[in-house]
Amino acid sequence: MNGKFEGIVSSKQTITVGENGELYGDIKCETIVIGGLVDGVVEANMIHILSTGKVVGQLTYSKITVEENGFFDGKTAVKGNSLQSKYAEIEHKYHNIIDTKVVDSKIEENNIN
Repeated sequence: MNGKFEGIVSSKQTITVGENGELYGDIKCETIVIGGLVDGVVEANMIHILSTGKVVGQLTYSKITVEENGFFDGKTAVKGNSLQSKYAEIEHKYHNIIDTKVVDSKIEENNIN
């Protein structure tokens, strides 16, 4: 596809967005190869963003490749992922510590003497 399309796309095959293509909307397919612009929600087993590709939105996939200079800005989710981040829990714990100071033991020793 090298034109402009807005709407819903569903395919059991590969969708290819050429360098001059613009696809806006919800996309569900087996594989998507992006050489142009995709703006929306993509659900595919394989997503391949070429060096000329630009994606803005939300991606859900099993496998993804992004070539050098390929662009993506948005949210992602891996199908069937059981690994969960603990970052929010750790960040919350450390941002709630009050009066934290780092002490250099050598400086402390010199001040005591």
